[in-house]
Amino acid sequence: MKNYLCMTIATAFGIGHIPGAPGTYASLATVVVFSAFWLTGRFLPALHLSTVCLISLAGILSSGAISRSTGEEDPQFIVIDEVAGQLLTFLFLPISVVNLVLGFIVFRVFDMWKPFPIRKLEPLEGGVGVMADDLAAGVYANVFMHLLNVFI
Repeated sequence: MKNYLCMTIATAFGIGHIPGAPGTYASLATVVVFSAFWLTGRFLPALHLSTVCLISLAGILSSGAISRSTGEEDPQFIVIDEVAGQLLTFLFLPISVVNLVLGFIVFRVFDMWKPFPIRKLEPLEGGVGVMADDLAAGVYANVFMHLLNVFI
């Protein structure tokens, strides 16, 4: 039961098992769910921050357990890190369709590019290593989006 729960969380309810680009699919699903909360008026910055923290903690624990059970450091099907990083991208940003689309693109670019020192976070052990690089990409994307919103 514990392994099933960890796999469910780590794969973002199975999104990580979709063939092709599971990280991109998880980021896109995150934007869609986030948009639904925004459109229904249930968007609160404190809830957003709490959600990022909760998902990050759940991601560290579940991805660490899955990494140990599979013997792989960061299997491609673990996508909870993309969910947390994508949510972090939108933290304290004014929400609009333009910011949602650009935030998705900017996060994916930083996540794949992994500029300094993001790549240095990957070797961290267990769930921390799985989550840290995507959370750092989310921070980079968030700062970029804030600067973009100030200057444009």
